[in-house]
Amino acid sequence: MAINISGNGSSSPREAVETGRSQATTANNSRAQGGGAAKSGTGGADQLKLSSQAAQLQALEAEIASLPVVDSQRVQEVQRTIATQSYEVQPARVADKVLTFEAGLGKI
Repeated sequence: MAINISGNGSSSPREAVETGRSQATTANNSRAQGGGAAKSGTGGADQLKLSSQAAQLQALEAEIASLPVVDSQRVQEVQRTIATQSYEVQPARVADKVLTFEAGLGKI
């Protein structure tokens, strides 16, 4: 069984791999139970071929997964400024960030 991830539509590489695994498990279970599952030309071995783009996405996903979810140093800094009552809201900066965020939403 070959799975071509490139041009897979809206599925992510992880979803395609999981689909391939579930299909392989179903085929293996069918063979183990005596079901007449047809063997492919590869001698019954399952195969997964990733495009170079899918491999890059997989590497990026692994890199992102290794990053911390929260910047604990930044959290401690904000907690310290709030505790000392020295936290200042800069309205112009907040407005600029909101406008930048809104402009980015229109590009999606």
